[in-house]
Amino acid sequence: MTSDLRSIQGLIEDVRAVMDSDTATLLVLDETGTVLEPAASSGLGRRWRGATHVRVGTGFAGKVAAQRHPVVLDQVDELTVVNPILRDSGIRRLLGVPVFGPEGLLGVLHVGSMGARVFDAGDTARLEGLAADIGQRLAELSKDDAHLAALTLQRSLLPAAPPSIEGLDVAVRYLPAEGDLGGDWYDIFVLPNGKVGLVMGDVEGHGLHSAVVMGRLRSALRAYALEHDDPAEVLSRLDRKLCHFEGGTTATVLYAVGAPPYDTMLVCTAGHPAPLMARSGQSEAQEVAVPPGLILGFNPEQERQSHQLTLEPGAALVLYTDGLVERVGRPGTNPDGWSERHSLVRRSFRSDQDAETICTHVIAAGLGDESVEDDVAVIALRRIG
Repeated sequence: MTSDLRSIQGLIEDVRAVMDSDTATLLVLDETGTVLEPAASSGLGRRWRGATHVRVGTGFAGKVAAQRHPVVLDQVDELTVVNPILRDSGIRRLLGVPVFGPEGLLGVLHVGSMGARVFDAGDTARLEGLAADIGQRLAELSKDDAHLAALTLQRSLLPAAPPSIEGLDVAVRYLPAEGDLGGDWYDIFVLPNGKVGLVMGDVEGHGLHSAVVMGRLRSALRAYALEHDDPAEVLSRLDRKLCHFEGGTTATVLYAVGAPPYDTMLVCTAGHPAPLMARSGQSEAQEVAVPPGLILGFNPEQERQSHQLTLEPGAALVLYTDGLVERVGRPGTNPDGWSERHSLVRRSFRSDQDAETICTHVIAAGLGDESVEDDVAVIALRRIG
């Protein structure tokens, strides 16, 4: 898996060199075929990992995917480019082409220039040839690499595009640990009674087993949520399920439920990090005062309680897994493994930013230029005023 991902990264670096461009980026279609996710990039440092997920048909890359032919962009701004990382990097010109495989569109490959360069027909033909090579490599990986297939299965449980919910602006991110699968997951769903459920969870360990347990817990939690309004009851039942059927495995989970107009939410946590909330007029986000509770997998008889939090109009809420801020054994890390990254994340977003921008800034602040040692999942949510 690691070598395969590095080979794709190497191809993107080759694209940048061959095209003599300042940046080169590959985005791939998600399982639904409606969203482009960042896969590899050269020239943007590690910031690209928190890049915006682009819906097909929106923005520059979305336009390339929708039209299925090359697009040259001579003006980069908020009207033409969705990804704030590209807009803020100084890119002035972009050339993008679709990436095809045997079954059709796989993604989009684009290069950028920070100067006044004009991309001509020769550049377009050269980039299309490079895209064809990348498409063939992606198709081979999808066919031959069972581990990549398992990762694809995991991503199918973590859709890149959250549901559209009137009154809320929501965005998500998921970054697997480099070279391995894990058990982090998020979920957002609308219940039959109109309430919205938010889930952030982390199954211990890495590898296929953790990913499989994650899928089972995700499905079970959804089932319990259909029958019980109280998050504490849902997590109590999930704990009993884990202890009985997945003995020896532990997990942390946060489950929150809110109803329109989402002025309050009920929250229960089982050993999971508390959400961060940014309000108007605050210099930085604050950790929500929610008792952590006992993690799942130890005591199925543990009594759990839900707690109410107030969500003011325009307030922003960030849910995350500990891989975003935890740096065990690193300089500047306290005994609990929480580093200065936690304060950096709290200062990285504001309530007046849209959810996609909040996600991008949170990932950049939490990970910086470091490798992804542990899975990272993030939900950003704003109550529209």
